[in-house]
Formats: sequence, C-alpha cells, structure tokens
Amino acid sequence: MTNTNPFGRRSKPLAWVLAGACTLAALAFVVPALAAPATTAVSQAPRPTSTLDRIISADRITLGYRPDAAPMSYRAESGKPEGYSIAVCNRVADALKRTLGRPSLAVEWVPVSNGFTDLADGRVDLICGADEITLANRAHASFSIPIFPGGVSALVRANSDAAFRDALEERPKPYAPLWRGTPPKSLQHRTYSALVGSDTMEAVKVHIAELHLQANVKPVADYDAGIAAVLDRGSDVLFGDREKLLEAVRRNPAGRNLLVLSRRFTFALVALATPRNDDDFRLAVDRALSEVYAVPAFGTLFTDNFGVPDTDTVAFFRNVGVPTAAPIREPR
Repeated sequence: MTNTNPFGRRSKPLAWVLAGACTLAALAFVVPALAAPATTAVSQAPRPTSTLDRIISADRITLGYRPDAAPMSYRAESGKPEGYSIAVCNRVADALKRTLGRPSLAVEWVPVSNGFTDLADGRVDLICGADEITLANRAHASFSIPIFPGGVSALVRANSDAAFRDALEERPKPYAPLWRGTPPKSLQHRTYSALVGSDTMEAVKVHIAELHLQANVKPVADYDAGIAAVLDRGSDVLFGDREKLLEAVRRNPAGRNLLVLSRRFTFALVALATPRNDDDFRLAVDRALSEVYAVPAFGTLFTDNFGVPDTDTVAFFRNVGVPTAAPIREPR
C-alpha cells in the first residue's frame, strides 16, 4: 500500500525513505573528510605589531639618516653618518638599551631620501635628520620632543655697531617704545645678505621694501661666502638657518670675530621622526631624550657642534625635556 502526501502526490514506501536518509547522513561525514586538505600543526610566532616589538624581536634598532642635511646629519668622507642629529640619536639608542634591558642591542644606520616612506613601511625605526615639526610633516610621521630650536637668524661682526645689533634684535632703549612704523636709523644704508634664490633672500627683499629702507641686497652662493662677506665688511649682516650659521661660525678660523644674534626671525622646531600611531615608541624616545638633556655631557655635545649655547638655548632645552616623575606638590 502506498501513502498519499498532503500535497496530493504519491510518496515512496517508508523503508526507502529511511534508507535514503541514512545514506545521505553517511555522505555528509565522508565528503568533507575527503575534501579537507591534510594539515600539520605548526606553531608560528606572532609577528611584531609595534616598533618596540620589532626592535626587541630583531635585537636591533634601525636608524635612518639624511646624508645631505649638514650640519644636522650627513655622510662623512669615511662613509659613516655624522652630525648633531646623529650624535643625539646615538645617545637615544644607548638610553633605549638601558630602558629595554638590551645591552647588546645592535644599531644599524640606513641613509634615506624619502624617509617618511621608509618609516611608514617599517624599514627604519627612527629618522635622525633636520625634519621640522609642521602640520604637513605630521601627516606622514609623528615627532619626538624637539632636539633643536631652528629658524632664521642673523650673523654680524662681533664689533659691529651696537645700535645696529639692537635694532636687528628689536631691543629698544630703556623706557623707549619700539615703533614699528618708523624703522631705526641704524638699519638704513646697510648691506643685507642671504643665500641666492632662498626663501630667506626673498623675505629680506620684502621687508626692506615694507620698511622703506635705503639699503643694498647682496646674495651669496653659500654660508662660507656670506661669512667672508661679513668679515670683509662687504656685508653688514647675513640671514640664514640658525643651525647652519652657528656651525659655520664654529669651524671658521675667525669665528671669534662673528656673532649669531639670539633673535629668531622665524621659529622652527627640529625633531626626530617616529612612526605614526605608535605612542609607546614615541614615549620611549621622549624619555630617552629627556635623560640625554638632563646629563651635563649634553652641553658638550651641543658645543662641539654649534659652539657655546646662549641663555635662550639653555632655557629651551630645560623647558622641552619632559620630567621623568610627577612633580611634588605641597598639600593645600
């Protein structure tokens, strides 16, 4: 006898249905077993997910440097990296060896052209150069606390007219207001220099025109030529990047006859570039830099590269260093 299903079609005998169901159930177990590839249990170490993890895993820190950013960083004739930023980064690497408990941590130097790309790709852990903290640069990298107070400064003869120096520094006489609408007479009939084709040269021309100065403009090919012009009285003042002016004076045999003014006509903070979105590594670098600034030997490091720092520079490094412990506060 056959049964009629609810939809009006003739159905198969119950025994056939049960047999078919058992066969399908068996295939459900057999087919996946045949299709699944053979696997072996292999334990894989997790890939480093942060800069510190990568450094610890490799037991090496890779420092990128710009070979053409003297005096901050450059490739010496020996082929090795040298410069102020290089010296600072070597101190940072030593501090990281202590904080990470890795005294055998290797330090590898890699020249970079587009360092921010190398940083983002993990080819270098830190860039030691002359990079400034700007919003444009922060789109590609993070930055440590500053390592140098940069910007445009002015170089004059040490025995130049005091009134001229004070006017450049914008230091009025005691109790006398500084009236910008009428420039000091000491700025008139002077010769002003800057590197030919530089933004500084164009800014000098603009300011001379704005102040209606009766003055000469003397472009120079490089900093050495500009310093020679100042020493020979062919120019009264040389405007340029502060770090380059200081370094050029330091290595000039007649450096004692020159003076870099404390004023910065523009202000630029130079720092070490770190990978974006890696606060732990940036914190480690900032902690290392703060330790470096707190050691008296840092004064020698700075002097060896730029000469004796002025009071503004000393105050700068005292302020940018981050305290390693919370300040002690008196109870109220």
